[in-house]
Amino acid sequence: MQHIDLQTLQSRAEAHNCHVIMVRLFTIWQSPLKKERLQAITYDRVSVPELVIDDLFDDAFTAIARDGAGMVEVSIRLQKAFCALAEAGDKAMAAAAKKHSRMALNRSKHAMSLSDDIDAVVRAAAFSAR
Repeated sequence: MQHIDLQTLQSRAEAHNCHVIMVRLFTIWQSPLKKERLQAITYDRVSVPELVIDDLFDDAFTAIARDGAGMVEVSIRLQKAFCALAEAGDKAMAAAAKKHSRMALNRSKHAMSLSDDIDAVVRAAAFSAR
């Protein structure tokens, strides 16, 4: 039987929760606003730079992919999150999700030593090869 310390267990649970939150956040963000939720422009000289999906994915997922690359549970959950985001209906988001899926898969291949674990992550990432 494998012994898992409390800190490792908490780390894996936090990674799982983070994936769920990120999928929800990105899915909501890419959804168009309903007409009744739009507000009139109050300050016409204030502007903000456009959000770039690749930058958002870098900020949200790179650290998780890097730090969780050696843990099969984290890697598979991350691949499932990328798959859900790739299927959300936004072309730019799908491209970013597939790109990050492939990068995370490469990190996992380098960090894992058990071929069964690597194979499981490869299967979870199969969507990004299409």
